[in-house]
Amino acid sequence: MRDLFATLPDEPAPPMPAGYLDTVLTLGRRSARRRRIGTAAVWAIVVLLLAILVVPGVQLPVQTAAPSTKPSLPDRFAGYSMLTSTVAKAPPGRAVALYGYGNGETFNMFQSLVVGADGETYRRVDAMEDRSRPSALLAPDGTRVLLGDDRGATGDLILVDLTTGKRRSIPLGDPVGVRLLAWSPDGRHVAYSAGPLTGSGEFGTVNVVEAEVARTGTLRLLDLSTGRSTEVPAIRPAWTAAFAPDSRRLAVQVGQKAHLIDLDGHEYGSVQITAGRELAANVAWSPDGRFLATVPWLYDGPFNGTTGGDTGHGTFLWKVGNVEFVPVTGASTPPAPVQDVVQLLGWRSAGSVVVATINAEGHASLAEMQLGSGTRRTMSRFDTGHNCELGMQTCQVFDLQLATGLVSDLTVRHAGRPQRGPWPAALTIPVATVVPAAALLLWRRMRRT
Repeated sequence: MRDLFATLPDEPAPPMPAGYLDTVLTLGRRSARRRRIGTAAVWAIVVLLLAILVVPGVQLPVQTAAPSTKPSLPDRFAGYSMLTSTVAKAPPGRAVALYGYGNGETFNMFQSLVVGADGETYRRVDAMEDRSRPSALLAPDGTRVLLGDDRGATGDLILVDLTTGKRRSIPLGDPVGVRLLAWSPDGRHVAYSAGPLTGSGEFGTVNVVEAEVARTGTLRLLDLSTGRSTEVPAIRPAWTAAFAPDSRRLAVQVGQKAHLIDLDGHEYGSVQITAGRELAANVAWSPDGRFLATVPWLYDGPFNGTTGGDTGHGTFLWKVGNVEFVPVTGASTPPAPVQDVVQLLGWRSAGSVVVATINAEGHASLAEMQLGSGTRRTMSRFDTGHNCELGMQTCQVFDLQLATGLVSDLTVRHAGRPQRGPWPAALTIPVATVVPAAALLLWRRMRRT
């Protein structure tokens, strides 16, 4: 090999082209800059994704409905999603509606949801899920939810603040079965029925709380400012109730009679309810104080041999009936019945109501109806497509309530992209692991190029 190289001519290397060294250095610096920029971009994306997935309340920017000074209702409620966060993790603020959503044909995949009154905020009420979706009431101003307990006798009620996510326990004394009936318009008082549970009855252990309290429960009035409950022994069994617009009186139905009482439990009158009908839960009393709205018995003859005692709990939007009105005093002429209604949800004014309806295909909607003329205007619709139970079942709506104090001022907004809050930990942890690993592989590949 030495001899072979010795035969090569000993000539100087050809000169480099003009500016060759400067070109090589420029290309080298450009490649290094590209690698640094690419690396920084990769890690910036990683940090952003981790913040979105892990840090509570941080979300991708989305297009939302225009803000409004008045409470509003989306023109279409969002569909079912397993990625909806909870009130405890990301408080939604005041809500316009509380409802159950989902299906349980094969898997129990029901959710208890609130939707925001000021934007496209959806949250699961995890306190309700902890108590097996018990009877619950949404505050008139939409800022709180009060719930009982469907697991059996309970020693307290839970008050959930939707603006902070915090829970407050309200002691009841000895454990009792509870059915929540009505919340006063001023937000201070709640009427509920309470009674002992024996664990038996017409339905055995199925819905034992609802069944037994409907048959034996005594009316109680809770003062939320003090946390104290006052029992009204004469009102038993208390089936359904509604407060007057002044919040100082309420109507409570026992049998086919609505007893009119004050906050001290003193009765000053009564109204006869037509056989086969009962007070519309929580919303029966008209804003002008002149009429009580009644609806058909929700179920025929289950609890007391005559009526189910409507509280709106466990109620799917399926049974169509009509709303009829009875005067609080005999001097007033009641409006004509409102036909083809699934549920009365609130009053826009003394002359119009908001109701839930359902069409022939089973799709639920909310509508404003004018009393007298029967004119109907659709306000919002529910998505009841086949996206529940992993796409195997249609979605069902139940236990629907509106924030009654917001109904009169409600506007309708165009539904934007749902804001469901941070993803659950069961999903964020795997993603938070995979994303950095993928970023590291990409970074190494970029280093080699």
